[in-house]
Amino acid sequence: MCMTRILAAALALVLGAFTQVLAQEALSGTYEGVQEARGARIDIQPDGEGYTGTFYDAAGRSQRFEADKIGSTAHGVLDMDGGTVLLQVSPTRFGAEVILLPVTPQGEVEVARGRVEAFVRPGTILPEPPLGFLPAPLTQNTRITGNAFLTSYRLWGPAGVRNGYLALPDRVRTMMRFFPAVQLDVIHRLCQAPQPEGALAIALRGQGVSCPQVLKTLGRSGRKAEYEGEVESQLETLLSSIRCGEGYRESKRTCDNAARQVSQAALSLQTAANVLARYR
Repeated sequence: MCMTRILAAALALVLGAFTQVLAQEALSGTYEGVQEARGARIDIQPDGEGYTGTFYDAAGRSQRFEADKIGSTAHGVLDMDGGTVLLQVSPTRFGAEVILLPVTPQGEVEVARGRVEAFVRPGTILPEPPLGFLPAPLTQNTRITGNAFLTSYRLWGPAGVRNGYLALPDRVRTMMRFFPAVQLDVIHRLCQAPQPEGALAIALRGQGVSCPQVLKTLGRSGRKAEYEGEVESQLETLLSSIRCGEGYRESKRTCDNAARQVSQAALSLQTAANVLARYR
């Protein structure tokens, strides 16, 4: 086995093997870096059972790479700044999420020095990050508030959603269950994440759905706008309630109204399965 394959396998072990899921969008074509990755670019295309491509850093240096296909994600290796870096490229709503993890000369993966970068297709106009937006967390070890997660997760890649969901306080995850469209939206993203088992064990409990069902139904539904509208509506109420509970400056009227809607949602006993059934 060549060194590229060995290191790609190491990346899969560090970040976890993907479950067999249907990707919303296959990795193919050109992606341009935004935010901290501005000036960088990735050209990638399917090649047999994997991918080939070229990574261009912000300084204009380029490097060809080969990558294994694991689920919907490309796993490869780069030589950067005189060292080895493990590369993971995952499709996202607006383009691709890139994870870069340095490797020491002794072969140890330095997760603490890793970074997550956002890439988009040329010409894509990204929405302005909402107030309170938090960049996607690289690991599960950083504590995240409910407000930060709910404000940010739809702009993260699957790995970021997994890390953020597992970093949430239990009470926030419990509150989310009262809003089944939001719960389904999070499940949908978790189903596409590397090593999702721990997060899915929590998120799927009592929801009556599985990843194959969620990915198949939402992937082919012709009512995407209606589904996203339902998620947005529930998210607004949930976010208001979370902000009130976390001590953000909200009016008494807003908090009282959010409390009533949370009570109604809890009494409805709706689950992600009920929401999914409406979009079959």
